[in-house]
Amino acid sequence: MLVRFGKLQGIAVLLSALFLLLGSSVVAEAEPRETLKAAFVRDGDLWIRSGGTERRLTEGKQVSRPQWSFDGEWIAYQEGEETPNLKLWHVTSGNSLAVFAEGLADFQWSPDRNELAYTADRKLNTVRPDREAGSKTVAEGIGSFSWLPEGNGFIASSAVSLLPDGWERVRILKIPLAGEAETLYTLPQASDDFFAVGTSGFKYSPSGKWIAFLATPTASLSADGNYLCLLSSDGTSFHAVDQMLNRGEWFQWANREDTLAYIAGVGREVSRNKVLKTVRIPASGKPASYTPKGFVDQGFAWAGADRIIASRAKEYEGEGGIDSWPLPKLVEIRLQGNRASSVTEPPQGYGDFAPQFFPREQRLVWVRSNRNQADALISGRGGKHPSVWIKNIGSGRQYYGYGNWGEVLSVYG
Repeated sequence: MLVRFGKLQGIAVLLSALFLLLGSSVVAEAEPRETLKAAFVRDGDLWIRSGGTERRLTEGKQVSRPQWSFDGEWIAYQEGEETPNLKLWHVTSGNSLAVFAEGLADFQWSPDRNELAYTADRKLNTVRPDREAGSKTVAEGIGSFSWLPEGNGFIASSAVSLLPDGWERVRILKIPLAGEAETLYTLPQASDDFFAVGTSGFKYSPSGKWIAFLATPTASLSADGNYLCLLSSDGTSFHAVDQMLNRGEWFQWANREDTLAYIAGVGREVSRNKVLKTVRIPASGKPASYTPKGFVDQGFAWAGADRIIASRAKEYEGEGGIDSWPLPKLVEIRLQGNRASSVTEPPQGYGDFAPQFFPREQRLVWVRSNRNQADALISGRGGKHPSVWIKNIGSGRQYYGYGNWGEVLSVYG
């Protein structure tokens, strides 16, 4: 009997060990390896989070606007406030590079290689941080720009001046890396219905046939309204679709179809008259609206061909200050049938802003803030298993209730 009991006891031990091994594998599957990484600003310094750990890269530099290169090896960022400098950080080696860019306006990585383009004093320049050669001027007299989808050049707007008989007309330019620039289109003459002295950056549709951008009037007018425009890639067809705030992240193409989503509405306050719409190209009828009466949408991200995650709050028509405005939560909108369901329920006094969805990782990232302090949160699709990903990120510039979170957080995935 003693021998038989010993055998049973041994089997029980083996089964227990096997159960523990299987149990640990289940836990590992429930908590998948962290594949996204982030560059973020905390207390004015540049940090990165990668593989579950955080590392500070700068100290006492007043950093903003971090941007990842296409392969996640470099981070471009702005250093300083009144006279900002352009800096590049190589993540693997820890080496940094300063780019002389007096009068820095904008910068953007190539979509297919480690080449950074930037505008300074109306000049469009490029720099290759992995090569010893310095910056190269590509074009002059440039307002805003974006890389062409293939990375072989740029689409840009001309910088204009006020002449005795009125403002110059803005030209939309196609600038190859090798060859002469060409004018794709010249924006309409100023009128009661249209007035532009500049543009935003440019976004190509998935098919490459259409370009979306904002035509912007002078600064005081631009604070309240800008023209969302569509231009065919050959420059033969132009449409001013709607009016909206000058927020580049507030108009986005779907991933695979030529459907443009945007937040329409004039008025600089984000607490009223901000409606999420979509328009299919070629346009068939009026844009479709998805924001119910009594609410406003303050940011969004595509989460599939028929789904959008929006940052939605109750509309505020009162006379109180920003602290009186309702804070948003995230909702998922199914475009077919215009059905919305809650994704998050932030605690009292907090709102959820700036959603980003990463389809390959099936991860949703957003900012939770009480307008004084902010964290970056992460979850699975549809808000499943949310958790605080990065604590205490910067708040970015606040403008009439809108936080520019792109100034303090850039996610690579």
